[in-house]
Amino acid sequence: MIFFSLPRILNQSPYEIILSEGDFLFQTERGIRYEISFVKEDIVFGNCDTYQFIIRKLDEVGSTYDPKVKDTIFAIINEFFLSNQQILLYICDTSDGKEDSRNRLFLHWFEKYAEKGKYTIKTAHAVVEGETIYTAIIVENSNPKLDAIIQDFDLTAKSLTEKPE
Repeated sequence: MIFFSLPRILNQSPYEIILSEGDFLFQTERGIRYEISFVKEDIVFGNCDTYQFIIRKLDEVGSTYDPKVKDTIFAIINEFFLSNQQILLYICDTSDGKEDSRNRLFLHWFEKYAEKGKYTIKTAHAVVEGETIYTAIIVENSNPKLDAIIQDFDLTAKSLTEKPE
């Protein structure tokens, strides 16, 4: 089970957030709704639970870049790590062929906007049935199991990307 302090998130978030059945919902100034979810996975790295981090844009409308979306998402991520010593697993959506762009954007956010030295991000990708699957784990550097987590992730990523002989 993961814990969150909604007041702490709201203190950092530029958008108002509603917690509904464990999901975080917010709406931009342009009326675009997003849902942020954390789903516990069966994957364990370094004896730590892993939660898939999911960003859903609920409205199928075109949108321009809105830095407040990133800031709101980071407020939620920062609270996740403040209240939990677990692992975030990020897997890019492949439903519309934009997974490469999503992957670059998400990693760019962490490189540019995350507190320097706070997180370790390990990435991997594999081609499955002709689709490239991008994934990453995000671990707070203060996690005492960081080395074991990275080692387990690297072994898993290697096994997924090796071609059978």
